[in-house]
Amino acid sequence: MNPDTLTMPTTFTTPPQALLDAFAEAFPDRMPDVIARAPGRINLLGGHVDIQDRLVINIAIDRGIWVAAAHSPNGHLRLRAIDLDESVTIRLDDLDSRTDIEGRELPRWARYPAGVAWALARLGVTVSGIDAAFLGSVTMRAGLSSSAAVEMAFAVAWQALGGWTLPCAELAQAGREAERSYMGLGTGIQDQFTVLCAERDRGFYLDCRSLETETLPLPADARVVVCDTLTRRELVGSSYNSRSADCKAAVSIIAAEEPSVRMLRDVPLDLLQAFEPRLTADQFRRSRHVVTEIARVAEGRERLLAGDLAAFGALMNRSYFSARNDYGSSSPALDAMWFAATSHPACYGARYSGGGEAGAIVALVEADAVESFIQQASESYLAQTGNEGNFFTVRPVEGAGVTSEGL
Repeated sequence: MNPDTLTMPTTFTTPPQALLDAFAEAFPDRMPDVIARAPGRINLLGGHVDIQDRLVINIAIDRGIWVAAAHSPNGHLRLRAIDLDESVTIRLDDLDSRTDIEGRELPRWARYPAGVAWALARLGVTVSGIDAAFLGSVTMRAGLSSSAAVEMAFAVAWQALGGWTLPCAELAQAGREAERSYMGLGTGIQDQFTVLCAERDRGFYLDCRSLETETLPLPADARVVVCDTLTRRELVGSSYNSRSADCKAAVSIIAAEEPSVRMLRDVPLDLLQAFEPRLTADQFRRSRHVVTEIARVAEGRERLLAGDLAAFGALMNRSYFSARNDYGSSSPALDAMWFAATSHPACYGARYSGGGEAGAIVALVEADAVESFIQQASESYLAQTGNEGNFFTVRPVEGAGVTSEGL
């Protein structure tokens, strides 16, 4: 599907009462002008490849971020993070400083909406001051794209308040620009694009270079189970950027002799192997993960179209091993959770979603065995680590949008 023809869905469930109550408490005598919602995202295949312009298979999930917003009488961004019980006021004309109205450094959570405002303003659209409260049902920093959900919920809220419309691709790129240029992260575009444009009960296949998309069937006799290790990491300060830098360095070395190479997308495995003596060990291994993951995504698309869950699950397992052994982005907790998940006979396959190092394993499980899967996996993870995990099923939902319910 051409990205220029994509539109954002508009059907959503009722906003939580806690959102409306918190808005009323934070901004007395005011009512929201708009309520926006954006789902979280799970990566079924295609880990770490969107930054190399390649292919991914994702779903948007029925846990996400809700924003209630109204035009601000003073033109500032007055933000209330309900889950964190924190508030901040930001001057729209001083976003570059990354400080609040008192000159203090912005907390990490506030940089996401501030970064989106900054990126949208650079596109030349109207970004008004707002009073906004937001909360989420998507677990933070678990690899479920909570940051992209925050970004896109605010983006669609500003779009509704400003009366302008941008295509999905441009809104998604604004979110990526917020993370890259405002936050300093080497992230790709798959999170924001999926959060905006996914469809209910379908897989979302995205070409991260052309931004062409395709929806894929998800068999009704399988469920996606999130197996959260309850360990967390920050992209800022983690090895996320260094892994991305190793892949970029490998591309530069290869492109010096192969001018047609722009990204690892353009590098077949045999060419990468030919350059191995000229790359560092990390550059080669991490690039090998990206190149082989690209092939797994292409095969995964075919397996989903054929309804072959066993083969698709095997690809998820291979993706996990590649990310662990070559990309180096696993952790003892993730390894224990993967073993706990895949030890159950009803698990087709599992891998981690997100940047790795912490967070959640995502498992594809036979629908009628979910209860026994969760019981066994939770006991296994506890036995291995001495720690409790958190297990829940998710279903694929439509992308971000606004609702009139609750107004």
